[in-house]
Amino acid sequence: MLRINFYTACSLREQKNGGIISAYIFKSRFDFKMIQIKEKSGDLDIRELEILERLESNGHLTQRDLSKEVGIALGLVNHLLKKMVTKGWIKIKNIDAKKIRYLITPEGAKEKSSLLYKRVESTIHFYLEAKRVIKDKVIHLKNEGIKDVSIYGINHISEVLFIVLKELGLELNSVVDEKEEGKEWFGYKVIGIDQFVKSNTSVLILASFDKEEIDGFCKEQENVKVVVLRE
Repeated sequence: MLRINFYTACSLREQKNGGIISAYIFKSRFDFKMIQIKEKSGDLDIRELEILERLESNGHLTQRDLSKEVGIALGLVNHLLKKMVTKGWIKIKNIDAKKIRYLITPEGAKEKSSLLYKRVESTIHFYLEAKRVIKDKVIHLKNEGIKDVSIYGINHISEVLFIVLKELGLELNSVVDEKEEGKEWFGYKVIGIDQFVKSNTSVLILASFDKEEIDGFCKEQENVKVVVLRE
């Protein structure tokens, strides 16, 4: 049996019930908050960029269309469009009494390019920060003598995690994700959680920084040895 200190609500439930220990938890509150803050600070710029990109492709899109495509509230779309008009990034052309067209100005095109570079820079920064935080957690597994692990979830975090595992010399046993089951991911065939539980005993690293997702997953998979990347 693996023994560790418990910090999260998920782990405390397991200790109280006397069940199989199902999570390695390593403290990372400060590191995670730093990543979270840096991600959130660029949200508005990213939304502006997404709106400009879509209008460049199709200036006939309505505000409702933009709301659905960008994934933000209709009111926020209206606010951002007014802001862009005020700054001279876009112009509104009346097609008829009911239709308008959004035209990106040279200044708007310049701003779109600037926002694109900001997004690239933010992505690189997130990668470096995430890699550092993840490595700090996973290296404890290596120190415990664990040779191979599995990953749950296919996303940008799992891609960083995959690189960290390679650098640490930890073997990747399985890749688990019900939504992507049967597909290929970096040469591995993705399997579902049921198949993993039946045929695998390796530690499962949950590729997520989302607290609610982590708590929910730990609750559902009480008999699986789960490694989480934050408290």
